[in-house]
Amino acid sequence: MSTGISESVITLPDILAEWPWKRNLNPLSHLQTEAESTAWTQSFVVFTPRLQQALELGDHHLLSSLAYPLENKDVFRVGCDLMNLFFFLDGCTDIASSQEVKQMSTIVLDALCNPDKARPESECFIGEATRQFWELSSRCASKGARRRFIEGLYKFTTAVVDQAHDRDKNYIKNVDEYFLVRRNTIGAMPAFAVLEFSLNLPDEVFEDPVIQKLTNICVDLIILSNDIYSYNVEQARGDANHNLVTILMHHKNLSLAETMKWIGDYASKIVSEFLDDLNHVPSFGEGVESDLERYLYGIANWVRANDCWSFECRRYFKTNGLQIQQTRKVDLLPRRRK
Repeated sequence: MSTGISESVITLPDILAEWPWKRNLNPLSHLQTEAESTAWTQSFVVFTPRLQQALELGDHHLLSSLAYPLENKDVFRVGCDLMNLFFFLDGCTDIASSQEVKQMSTIVLDALCNPDKARPESECFIGEATRQFWELSSRCASKGARRRFIEGLYKFTTAVVDQAHDRDKNYIKNVDEYFLVRRNTIGAMPAFAVLEFSLNLPDEVFEDPVIQKLTNICVDLIILSNDIYSYNVEQARGDANHNLVTILMHHKNLSLAETMKWIGDYASKIVSEFLDDLNHVPSFGEGVESDLERYLYGIANWVRANDCWSFECRRYFKTNGLQIQQTRKVDLLPRRRK
């Protein structure tokens, strides 16, 4: 296996160089909605110094504003709360054993399916956080969106358990195995479901193979950008096995530079496919067309939003994000001693 440790500088491919959707921001950003979501998040008195620092570095409301620029106050609040809920889930599961993650997954799904049921006092706070989130958020969602959100979060929690099993065994999946799981651990599908909360899209739209392919490409582009931007901090703390960069170096015997080129080439290929397939979206009737157009804009914009947020928050590049966004160069961090 080639580790790439001898390479002192990472060159990040610009995987969205040909992506026509530009940065957009919800005009409700930094107003009352974000304050309400922050107050809700802080009502759960669970913040260790590590979690508090992660919350500040992540700037999850910025991601929500970038990802949901067209949404009204109610749906934008859902987006803000969802990003915070994902933060809670990451904080609870990223260092837990597979058995502990399985227990938390069961709690989350039970709370999601039973938002009117009081949670046990002795239970992990994630149950009550999920219950409160869904009790409020489901009120502004269409029936189909509610169902697809629950399906997406179910797949997310199931995949996170799979990831924890791999972490327990120090197992590195091959590329095909990884994508099957990562398409769910990335959390894109429940995030995409929020885009249709105020829309009225029939099931046949989501069953159409062209729509499914367009959606899958957006998910994969989010994975690619997330993995190349997060790799440096993950490898530094010795937790980069659930990352495409590590997997390609491990299974394809590539250097770090070769791996980044592989990812850049693959991204260019699927971007081209997306732009071509967008011209072949079938018609689902006059009453559906405008909602579908807005939904497709939404998933395409999510790709750009995730990319911009990665550089504008401090999670991956501290205060150097905007400079690195331009130069595409970042120094490889040393491995921390455990």
